[in-house]
Amino acid sequence: IENMAYASSSLLLLLLLLAMNSVESQSRVYASGSNLPLVDVIGDHRPSQEYAEKMEMAFSMIVDYFQNELPYIRHGLEVSCIQGYVNLANSTDQYNHSRLLRTLDAFGKLEAGLLEGNVVARGNYDECLDTGDTQYCLLTLDLSLAGGLIVPTEAICIPVECTVYDIEWATGELEKALALIGIPLKFNPPYCTTGEKPPYSAGAVAVLVVCSLFLCLIAVGTLYDMWLLFRKSFLSSEQRLDVQTEKTPLIVLSSSAKNPPSSRLSRFLVNIVQAFSLYKTLPAILSTAQPPSAISCINGMRVISMFWVIMGHVYVFASFSGTVANPLVILQEVVPSFTFQGVENALFAVDTFFFLSGLLTAYLTLREMHRRKGRFPFLPFYIHRYLRLTPSIAFVLFFFMFMTVYLSDGPYYSLTLDSASTYYNNCRSYWWTNLLYINNFYPSNANDGCIIWTWYLANDMQFFVVSPLMLILLYHSFPVGLASVGVFLVSCLAATAAISAHYKFAAGFGGQTAEYNNVSYGKPYCRIFPYLVGLLLGYLLYKKFAFRFKSKLLNLLLYLVLWALAAFFCLSVVYGLYGTLHGHPFNEAENVLYLTFSRLAWGIGLALVVFACHNGYGWVVNSFLSMRFWVPLSRLTFNAYLVHPIVLTVIYSSLRTGIYYTTITVSIYIVAAVVLSYAVAGVVAVCVEFPISNVEMAVFELLGVNLKSRSRVVKQTEDGERA
Repeated sequence: IENMAYASSSLLLLLLLLAMNSVESQSRVYASGSNLPLVDVIGDHRPSQEYAEKMEMAFSMIVDYFQNELPYIRHGLEVSCIQGYVNLANSTDQYNHSRLLRTLDAFGKLEAGLLEGNVVARGNYDECLDTGDTQYCLLTLDLSLAGGLIVPTEAICIPVECTVYDIEWATGELEKALALIGIPLKFNPPYCTTGEKPPYSAGAVAVLVVCSLFLCLIAVGTLYDMWLLFRKSFLSSEQRLDVQTEKTPLIVLSSSAKNPPSSRLSRFLVNIVQAFSLYKTLPAILSTAQPPSAISCINGMRVISMFWVIMGHVYVFASFSGTVANPLVILQEVVPSFTFQGVENALFAVDTFFFLSGLLTAYLTLREMHRRKGRFPFLPFYIHRYLRLTPSIAFVLFFFMFMTVYLSDGPYYSLTLDSASTYYNNCRSYWWTNLLYINNFYPSNANDGCIIWTWYLANDMQFFVVSPLMLILLYHSFPVGLASVGVFLVSCLAATAAISAHYKFAAGFGGQTAEYNNVSYGKPYCRIFPYLVGLLLGYLLYKKFAFRFKSKLLNLLLYLVLWALAAFFCLSVVYGLYGTLHGHPFNEAENVLYLTFSRLAWGIGLALVVFACHNGYGWVVNSFLSMRFWVPLSRLTFNAYLVHPIVLTVIYSSLRTGIYYTTITVSIYIVAAVVLSYAVAGVVAVCVEFPISNVEMAVFELLGVNLKSRSRVVKQTEDGERA
């Protein structure tokens, strides 16, 4: 029993070592803290006979070492750990199987596909924990394999009496044995779980209380509206039924808001109650109506960009979570393909959001300034923006921080936020930076932040804060306003070029090092270019500028040229790096040029598309992007962006086995992630975003502040505009 307690841990780890070395022809591995190449460069050659003989000799030396050390095992392992193995050996399960045999059966075994990078032996998580009095542990080697995308891992199933000390002692003995043959490998600290969820923390209880409060308010508001409708139908002798058309919401619900109480305070209280009513929030979300002045093509553009973001993150989460069973196939065959450039460069979908944000900020604000006769609405401009975004961000942040740990269970449970995880500690330290929208600057290490994907929202808020400096000038004097935009543009281009040249950053996803993420990727002066392009386009659309020639042929030719330029800018940005994967890498100057101007070019391409569509020359593209079914999905895009990483975390941390990559398999995961993300986004919108926005409207109304253009309450007027 004592020998088995040690051998079951160490010999399977030896098999893991052999598995790593069997991928000799696939990648290059470096031991932590040294430059020792354990595996050769990617190629098609097979391990040599000399290499095989060397491995056989090494294995014999390690076995001899263990045979000599076995008499001293009792001095290394804790007595309680050994007793745990004795207890397992002396008992059976409900099927009369030895419980010790079940633990060994649950150990991770090497699977087929070693030459495709399958060096993760996950074992059987459920069998291990169902044995009883056992824990499932993952041991990882401190190695960088295939650029860090592959982490050699071994799952072991041991008695709960065994501690981290016992595991580290066993792996330490294995490290000594490996050192005898000149292989200085190190093991990371083990991750173990018994499958039991931690007790609810104070933060988790607080989140549950807030969720319960929102649900109660929704129930009260909805029941109140139902009572008003019942009273109205009971007292009325006639009831008009509206015929649903394309200009009406997908769900038509009436409310008694048209008959408010006389006093402002009582009307405010009624509005607060009704703010959470499904009779108000659902029509606001599901309405397909748009005013004639709306830029209709941006709805499809926004939703498709969100699909693009989710697709890219499906690949990223799969790659860095260790759940792919054939990662070298992806690296060698999928990533270099031409079609995969559309996935690898999904990063530009975020630049689409920046462009759309700048476009709508300029277009709506300039119209509001015109309504106010040139006065800029500073108070509602900033207060509404903060209240529009922050409640949803705060809810998702604290839900992610305290509740995600209770949503998943599996071998990859360490991806979630237990109280000992780095993610949890980062959120405890830096959650406030997200609510102040400075999380793209502090902490200085981007990966140390909380819900790190909200770097985009921090940038967007910072762009929004400085936008009045340009909008006011544009409204009163286009040349002066254009010069102010030019100053921002040239300054930020120079800063981006200087940073890229100084740090010698490489273009493309492969160049996204930690240093690049910290000093360039999430910084506003390196990302503002599409936003500035959007501001200028918003001004042109506000002024109803369009190229109009008397000759229809000239108009057609002009817009065909604009479409050709749009295709050139966008396609060159997305597919321009294809040659770098096939023997034609960029030199330093080309890297600087691409990193400096690619996002500006992307913004210009999108601006040309929107300009053509809005002026009637979008043809089938405009018809597709302007379809009304995009409108409700567009309203959910903000929340979908917030919640989709949580959805992916739950999906991947619940997996029991690896994912064998095929196009069909990953397509299924992408569709599932999109559907689930938008479903969860709908829940957040109904419970948090739209009710809080309605409360905001009620408060502004109580204070006498007119926020007409930003109202979340959808009402249908005769001309179909949103009031």
